[in-house]
Amino acid sequence: MATYIETLGKLQQQSLDALKQAQATQLAALGTIADLAGEIPAFGAAGAVENLPTFAELTELNAAFARTVLEQQNAYASQFAALFTVACKNATDAAGRAVQSATTPK
Repeated sequence: MATYIETLGKLQQQSLDALKQAQATQLAALGTIADLAGEIPAFGAAGAVENLPTFAELTELNAAFARTVLEQQNAYASQFAALFTVACKNATDAAGRAVQSATTPK
C-alpha cells in the first residue's frame, strides 16, 4: 500500500504533467498564430499595425497568466491541505472508536 507521501507525490506529478500539457498547448497555439501571421494579407488602412500587441505586451499577458496559475495552485494547495487535515482527523477518530469498541467488553 502506498504511503501518504507517495500518494501526494503522485498527485503532485500528475498536476505538473497537466500544467506542462496546458503550457505545451498554449505554446502550440502561439506557434500557430505566429505561422498564420506570415499569411496575413496587406492591410487596407494605414495604422492597423499599430493596433497589434507588441512583444512586450504579449509577454506581460503570458506572465500575468502564469501568476494567475500560480495563485490558483497556491489556493488549491491550501484548500487541499485543509481538507486533508480534516480527513486525517476523521480517520484518526474513527480508528480510535474502532479500537475502543474492539477492546470494550460486551
